[in-house]
Parts: sequence; structure tokens; C-alpha cells
Amino acid sequence: MLQSFRQSIAFLTRQGNAGLMRRWLCNENKLGSGTEKPKEPFRGSIPYEKLKISFSRSGGPGGQNVNKVNTKVDVRFHVTSADWLPDWVKERLLQLEKNRINKKGEIVMTSTAFRSQHQNIENAVQKLQEIIEEAGSLPREPSEATKARIKHLQRRAAEERLREKKYHSQRKTERRKPL
Repeated sequence: MLQSFRQSIAFLTRQGNAGLMRRWLCNENKLGSGTEKPKEPFRGSIPYEKLKISFSRSGGPGGQNVNKVNTKVDVRFHVTSADWLPDWVKERLLQLEKNRINKKGEIVMTSTAFRSQHQNIENAVQKLQEIIEEAGSLPREPSEATKARIKHLQRRAAEERLREKKYHSQRKTERRKPL
């Protein structure tokens, strides 16, 4: 089942329907298996005392200012110890941002967009807030037409896989020596 599901995803990606498939997968596998689905999206702000903020010298052009002032900002946010986030948002955040989370379980946001520390802190926290809002948003339910289209595309993917499998098998039997 899982193998054919992966093959149907690959087929849909080849056919240019990756966006449709991605939205469907996000709706189907939105939350972990151990959590109940929330009724409303999470809307909350990040408490600054829960963030670890560090500064360093920013690279790139800027003359003497770059060499003297620590304007680069690294904001670290430990996901699992955030007691102000609901569990379903934490799980979703860990699932969506798994490539951004380091071994310690922290999301590290870096900002060097501005020449002042204050603006870079605001920029990094805003990026982090957007990530949390994305994880805390609820997807809309796909329409019946979309569900039917996805089932149709999955069926086509399965037929294509079987057709390729039969063709490959036939080629191998043609290569055999007669007994």
C-alpha cells in the first residue's frame, strides 16, 4: 500500500500535479496520530523571554560599521520546551520544519538584513512568528471535486505503474533463452 502510494505521488509529480498532491497530503496528514484535530487555528505571540538571542559581526559590505558593531542576530527557539504552544502546533512545527531544527531541538533564525541590532531582532522574530503561524493554521477541507480528481489521478498512477511493470516483465521474458 505504501509503495503504491509513493509511486502515485511520483506519478502525480511527473504529471505536473505536485501542488495538488502536496495540498492533499497536508490535509490528510496534517496532525500526528496521537493528537485530536483542533477546531480553530492557533493565534499567539512569542514571549521574548523564551528566546535565546545572540549577536555577532555581520558579513558583507558596510565599511567600518561591519567591523565595529555586532548586528547579525541569531534567535534560537526550543520547540519541545515551549509550554505556551499547544501540543498539536509543536508536532506540526517539528514535522514541517524538520530541516531547520538542529540536534538540540532548536529552530535558529538568522537576520542580517539591516544595519541595526534592533531591526534584525524584529526581523528574525517576525520570521519565527510566520513559521509558527503556518504550523498553527488549519487547512480548509478539500472539495468533493478535488477529492474525486485526486482519486482519479491515483488510479491513473496505479495503472501506469502496472503497465510499466508488465512491459518490464515482458522484456525480461523475451531475453530468456528457450528451453
